[in-house]
Amino acid sequence: MEYFAENIFWWHWIVLGIVLIASEIILPSFIIIWFGIAAVIVGSIDYIFQTTFTNELFLWAIFSALLLGSWLKFFKRDEIVSRVGQSEGEYKNTSGVITEDLNDGRFRAHFELPILGDRVWIVESQNREKLSVGDKIKVSKVYGQIVKVFKIEGE
Repeated sequence: MEYFAENIFWWHWIVLGIVLIASEIILPSFIIIWFGIAAVIVGSIDYIFQTTFTNELFLWAIFSALLLGSWLKFFKRDEIVSRVGQSEGEYKNTSGVITEDLNDGRFRAHFELPILGDRVWIVESQNREKLSVGDKIKVSKVYGQIVKVFKIEGE
């Protein structure tokens, strides 16, 4: 640790920060940039206050965590615009009717609107409620080739 305390200067932190910020061009994750900005801040603090290497590492870890945490919490947006094709997608609450009992808790159902391009799907009850042919149902979730549904009462 003595080696670093004697041989790491404030401008090393600035150079490390610039290298990390520039590496964001090659690795576009928008995560590395926060470590680079933290290194530039630590270099600036070291230039003004002449801190020890241990304190510089501590400050770098703190600033990195604060900047990255702030980015993830306040600025990063949900990248999913449309949830079509996902289990929580636009198929939720699509109505249908059970047309055939396939035994072992599975049924064939016909839906009003196509789900992933087809109106006929194999379905299972979401809440283990008892279903039978002719029951009106709505989609709860889509799990691959099985559609989870719940029974509609009184429609």
